[in-house]
Order: sequence, then structure tokens, then C-alpha cells
Amino acid sequence: MSLNYAATCRRKQAFKLANLSRTRNSEGPAVEGPLLLCYSEINLSMNYELNFEYLIARLAPHLDEQRIAQVRRAYEVAQAAHAGQMRDEGTPYIVHPTRVALCLVDELGLYSPTLICSALLHDVIEDSDVTREDIEESFDEDIAEIVWLLTKFEEVSLREYLARIEAARETGAAIVKLCDRLDNLRSVIHTPRIEKKRRYIRTTEEHYLPLAARTNQYLHDELLRWLDEARTHLQTVTREA
Repeated sequence: MSLNYAATCRRKQAFKLANLSRTRNSEGPAVEGPLLLCYSEINLSMNYELNFEYLIARLAPHLDEQRIAQVRRAYEVAQAAHAGQMRDEGTPYIVHPTRVALCLVDELGLYSPTLICSALLHDVIEDSDVTREDIEESFDEDIAEIVWLLTKFEEVSLREYLARIEAARETGAAIVKLCDRLDNLRSVIHTPRIEKKRRYIRTTEEHYLPLAARTNQYLHDELLRWLDEARTHLQTVTREA
């Protein structure tokens, strides 16, 4: 099978899934249960290229070619920045920012290219030698500002970090950060690191739930639901009461 043919097949499958989601989701932006395609059919195969093509298929009816090209460029920058990096659950790191972008689209019905590019790029400063100036030059000042806000430096406490993000609410950084935490909470059950599971549960309870309550009710409810899942999972694997 040629690479071009394989890529075409992936795009066709992505568009098929996107159309399925769009048809079933005609009542509103939030997608629930098996319709969370970004956490079911696509990611179970760990085919991150299909994952991204699905994102593009979902964006195509809402963005012009120039904006779609900008999203593709953001993905390419993120893919290069995270090349060779793996997550604890065994997936290439690029899967995570792609799922964060899909959360914006599939679950919140947000099609802002600024937020989607920021979601794709949200870890590149922290995890590579890409700078804020690089992002501003390749994209624009708004995307660079959001990615900068989302970058966590070691000397900054989590409380101060999230306060800075919330203070810039008008940028949309808080929404992207909460989608980021939601994806991490959904996937933390797959990490073998028990202390990481405990830390995610604790910090979600103490910091992210209050932020979500002030920011977006859907994300608050999803964080609460997956927090319960994480607690139950932790009790199972550690036999803690």
C-alpha cells in the first residue's frame, strides 16, 4: 500500500467519524458517552495521524482554507517539538495536545483557530527549545500570549500559575488549560506512577475544580466525573479505602 493511498484512507475514515459525530451531535456542542470519538475509536488505535485528520474534518465546515492551514502548521510545529517524546500511558506525546484541541471542538463546540492552535502548541515552550518569539513570528501575538500563559515554570507555584491564567480570562487560556487538565485526568489511570495519580487527584480537587466552577460548568462536571473515576481506580490498584 502506498503512503499516499494510506493517507487518503486515513482522511476518509476521519471524515466519516466527523460526519457521524456531527449528525449525532445536532442538539448541541457537548458530546457524551460513545460519541467522545477522540477518546474511543481513534485513540484506541493510537493512530495520531488519524486523530489529527479527524480534528481537521471537524473544523472544515467552520474555518476557511487559510485558518485550516494555520491549524495544520500549529500541529506540525507541535509534532516537531514533541518528536521522540512519549507519555506515561505509552502514546506519542503529540496525542495529548491533539486531544486537548478535540476537547475544544467536540465537547465545547469551540472552533476558534486561536484557541485550537494554542491547544496544539500549549506544551512546546515547556518541552522544547521553541520560544514565545518563535510562536509570535510563526503565528500571531494572541496565540503566543496564550501559549506563554499556559507554560508552567518550575519556580512558579501552581496556585500562582492558575491565578495568572484566570486573570487573563479574556484570552481563552483558562478554557484551554481546563481541557488540558481534563485530558490528563482521563488518561492518568493508564500511568504506572501511583504518586502521579495521587497528585493529579489532589491538585484537581484543590485547584482545578474551583477554577472550572468559575469558568465553565461542563468542564467542571466532567472534571468531577473523571475525578471520581480516578479515585476509584486508585483505590483498586492500591487497595486504599
